[in-house]
Amino acid sequence: MFRTSIANLILRGLTLISKFVLLLFIARFLSLEEMGVWGLMNVTIALSLYFLGLDFYVFNTREILALSETERLPLIRDQLVFHGLTYVVVLPLLLVVFLAGLISWQYVGWFYLLLVLEHLSQESARLLITLARPTLANLVLFLRSGAWVYAVVTSAFFLEDLRGLPLIWSGWAVGVIISIGVAAHAIRRLPWQESRRISINWAWMRKGFKVSLPFLFATMSFVGIQYADRYFLQHFWGEAMVGIYTFYASIANIIHIFVFTGIIMILHPRLISAYQQGRREEYRALMKKMSLGIVGGIVVLASLALALIKPVLQLVGKQMYIDYRSVFVIMLITASLLTLSYIPHYSLFVRHLDKEIVISVIAALVVALIANTVLVPAYELKGAAFATLSAMITMLLIKSMIALKRKS
Repeated sequence: MFRTSIANLILRGLTLISKFVLLLFIARFLSLEEMGVWGLMNVTIALSLYFLGLDFYVFNTREILALSETERLPLIRDQLVFHGLTYVVVLPLLLVVFLAGLISWQYVGWFYLLLVLEHLSQESARLLITLARPTLANLVLFLRSGAWVYAVVTSAFFLEDLRGLPLIWSGWAVGVIISIGVAAHAIRRLPWQESRRISINWAWMRKGFKVSLPFLFATMSFVGIQYADRYFLQHFWGEAMVGIYTFYASIANIIHIFVFTGIIMILHPRLISAYQQGRREEYRALMKKMSLGIVGGIVVLASLALALIKPVLQLVGKQMYIDYRSVFVIMLITASLLTLSYIPHYSLFVRHLDKEIVISVIAALVVALIANTVLVPAYELKGAAFATLSAMITMLLIKSMIALKRKS
């Protein structure tokens, strides 16, 4: 178990390092506009993945875990059928992204290619986790999000004419295809022939769709809080401003990623189990441990980020990024508050106060949309940063007040 944990942490760490290397490469060698397009493409694909998946895995994971290996296979097959149907409906609807001018039509081919491949790889990794293959799932994630970066950066250093978004997207596509191949190889040994004798369960799919919708709504609201600012910036100020914003937001978000991966992911299953089994002393001890870890992680990582941003900017060597460095401080505060909000979040989650969590997220989304509408046209990057900050403050305050009120 210890070796498995170490392997998982190494793969996660390598994936994060790869993303940072790619961010620095784009910032140094590509234009601000290209950084902006890269950011918009990433955000739009990330949002579109939710519409393709519809959070169906939340329902199917619980269903799969309740059955034997042979009984699971028809459910896995039916999930593939379900996603095939969502492709037919959702993919044409996503043309609105291009019709609205959020992304240029010249990138439509890349968008659809990367979106479909990303979704297949994402669902494959989730399936491997459900089937108790976490190390293999993290390997799939590394191949999908990290390994290809080094090949792309190395190629660009020696072949300057290739430097550009098509090279990056080509590397991304190849990496995701390899990750899908690895996942497919891992699950091909399952006794699939048994599932052929069982008809597709359309009623089960309809049930899963209904169960998953509330989760999808809450998730989309939360993602909207984090990413709405990019679209407002693109509309009022163009891709160059989105590029600068993407650069700083990606670095600030490291706080959330590291604390969530290193502390919250490890402790929250034990936290939930202790509360639900009535072990309140253990629950309180774990909550205290997680809270101290979150606060400590925020302080350490935010301090490191503030200390290292200057040499990072010197490495990038572009004055436009330096001119907007003050925005980075606002983004660090936002990322810190987002991470801090997990303390009251899990206090509510263990008590099954899902409705209260959704209310806090929707309230924050409303604040984000109003604040972006008012602030971005007048204050560009600072306006977007303050808009998202105001939404995070709203979400944290509402969750905290409800958690204190309903504490038991």
